[in-house]
Amino acid sequence: MSAHTATRALTRTLQMTLAGSSDVHDIVVRVWLPERDPAPGGDFRALVEIDGFDVPYSRHFCGVDELQAFLAGCWTVPQILAMLAPAGASLTWLGEGDLGFGTSSAIP
Repeated sequence: MSAHTATRALTRTLQMTLAGSSDVHDIVVRVWLPERDPAPGGDFRALVEIDGFDVPYSRHFCGVDELQAFLAGCWTVPQILAMLAPAGASLTWLGEGDLGFGTSSAIP
């Protein structure tokens, strides 16, 4: 569990299957509700945590308001998962390849 100061995180549990294996591993993604960024001149930030790979992932995503910070974290999760997952791994949520994190309308 994170020592993050926000009171809540939205949590999604994905399933990962490695190529050539029937074993399923849980990958837990948490996007914490945004908080004020303590950096001078900072706006808002949302912490994204991913557990279940060899090395846990944790990073803040910033925005000028709470919604932008939260969406930046959500929209980036699929790219982070692609970097963290072993080659040939399959990630699913509710049995589907769409992991349900949405995409930015600013990305063509």
